[in-house]
Amino acid sequence: MTIEFFQNRLLTLIILIFFLASCQNKKSQESQHIVETSHDKLMERITELYNSGEYVEFIKLAENEVNKSENDFGFYLALSDAYGNLGNWDKAFYYAEKLLDKEPSNYYALFAIGNYNFILEKLDSAEFYYNKVLTINPGYARANLNLAQLYTKQDNKAKAVEQYLKAIELFKKNDFMEEVINYSNEVLKLDPENTTAKEYLGRDKLRP
Repeated sequence: MTIEFFQNRLLTLIILIFFLASCQNKKSQESQHIVETSHDKLMERITELYNSGEYVEFIKLAENEVNKSENDFGFYLALSDAYGNLGNWDKAFYYAEKLLDKEPSNYYALFAIGNYNFILEKLDSAEFYYNKVLTINPGYARANLNLAQLYTKQDNKAKAVEQYLKAIELFKKNDFMEEVINYSNEVLKLDPENTTAKEYLGRDKLRP
């Protein structure tokens, strides 16, 4: 089982990385401008490596940048994800937890830790972190979906259906109708007579 199982990267990492580049102080001196241009190119290269899944090279450059400044923690989430994709769980947890030290309410980091625990079959811990995500951001449907998958794994169909329906409602409010259809069908796999899922789908879209 890999992180792709969760159908979701740890979100907005491109924004996080480019935020570092865009927030540099703009100076008037030519030499400083050259340094800034070089740094922007480095940020672009780091982003390209991450997006293309070249995690080993990404980690080398990103950790070098992180080591230059303890206050530069915009890379922590991406580093956590990269290490997770490489199966280095100690480092994956390490960077997610370092981000939480800086931002205790960062639900992306909490979600990542929940995912790692799920992959490692530590389901009680995964459940704890997913619920913590939803306490901070009740509208984060991916946490509901992962809880549904977790409860399905535990053969707790009632709780799984409950979490799927919460996610579906959020998707419906945001007009993500493909997700509404897909996950309504997941509900019907667990509970074929579920009237709410049938209503979401409509008669013409019911699975065979």
